[in-house]
Amino acid sequence: MTALMQNLQSIFSLNNKEQETFLKLLELGAQPVSTIAKQMNTPRSSMYLIIERLTKIGLIEEFQRSGIKYVKCITVKDIPTLIEQKQRKLETDLEAIELQIPQLLEIENKLSITPKVKFYEGAKAVEQMYRNVLEENKFYAYQNAEKIKKHMPYFFNEIPKEIAKNKGTAKEFLTETEAAHEYLNKYKTTNHEMKILSKQNKFSSDTIITEEKIFMISYGEAEIAALEIWNKDLAETQKAIFEMMWAEN
Repeated sequence: MTALMQNLQSIFSLNNKEQETFLKLLELGAQPVSTIAKQMNTPRSSMYLIIERLTKIGLIEEFQRSGIKYVKCITVKDIPTLIEQKQRKLETDLEAIELQIPQLLEIENKLSITPKVKFYEGAKAVEQMYRNVLEENKFYAYQNAEKIKKHMPYFFNEIPKEIAKNKGTAKEFLTETEAAHEYLNKYKTTNHEMKILSKQNKFSSDTIITEEKIFMISYGEAEIAALEIWNKDLAETQKAIFEMMWAEN
């Protein structure tokens, strides 16, 4: 019985009170609502709500006798049939939803303007973020090579190597530092373009812009953290600003 009720609870999302009511009705047979409410030590108003839910599910049935409402469980042999009906309905609903997915995606793409935001805290998490960036075929970046070399030395060399390996493209503005000149001299190519900004244009954090995402990285002395914003419109705006700066420098 325990296994049966666990299955029924799962299939029909029964709460404890609904399960207990079903079992009591199974034990007592047809009863007026007032009787089952008394047996369950439950206010009649609450019992009517429980009965209504169990009736809607199909586990119990209602009938009138001498002007009094009675309720009873369906026969145990009918429970598998009820489950099969529920399964068929779920399959029909799933098919209907699948047919509507293209239309729903079109609506979502047109109306969804809320960016998806993800936080990365700590060196390990930011390392994973960089690996995600390396999967992109193209990106733009404002980069402080000195900070990367100090806090993320592996990626100081790995990023340009991966760009070359994957035949990707990148444009990077570099803050004026000794590490920036080292980075540019070692890795600048026609596919991986770089420009060193003037000394007055100095920044301590990095920004990476891809086709649909913006990554912002902060290299604090105590903690490294990053923010990922996934929104194509915002990314396109940042790319346009980057390209204007690139043309002017």
